[in-house]
Amino acid sequence: MITTSRRQLLATTGLLALGGAIPAGCTRSVAGGAALAPGKPNLFIGTGGHGHTFPGASLPFGMAQLSPDTNTHGWDACSGYHQKDGSIMGFSHTHLSGTGIGDMLDILVVPTRRELNLEPGTIEKPAEGYRQRYSDEHAEPGYYRVKLETGVLAELTVTERCG
Repeated sequence: MITTSRRQLLATTGLLALGGAIPAGCTRSVAGGAALAPGKPNLFIGTGGHGHTFPGASLPFGMAQLSPDTNTHGWDACSGYHQKDGSIMGFSHTHLSGTGIGDMLDILVVPTRRELNLEPGTIEKPAEGYRQRYSDEHAEPGYYRVKLETGVLAELTVTERCG
């Protein structure tokens, strides 16, 4: 006859439970049970609607957040960028993502090949100022690229402490 003390039984049960829980907690899944595909994150998620995020170059815990500024007015401009805005005013170094309150345009950098204009223009008529329409956006952690209508290819990069 096999005899087991209560202490040994509890210890064995605890180890088996712990051994089964660790692998289950290490899998990644999304709502609905589908596994996440490995790869780079989509930095444009949350840049439309009321997400208040920006797609620019930034790193976790980094000190610089280089990103385009598309608007300065209204609720949708909290991060400085909104997906539906068709023009870029320029680029700045500090952005807050998802906060619901604006903190941008400390120093706006405007790359251009046109005559100097100190008025921003409007979203509807960017050519009346220094705003520029844009295309071919690309974003990944630490890097952002966009082509401006004047032919300028703007590439923004950051490290942990500078951009």
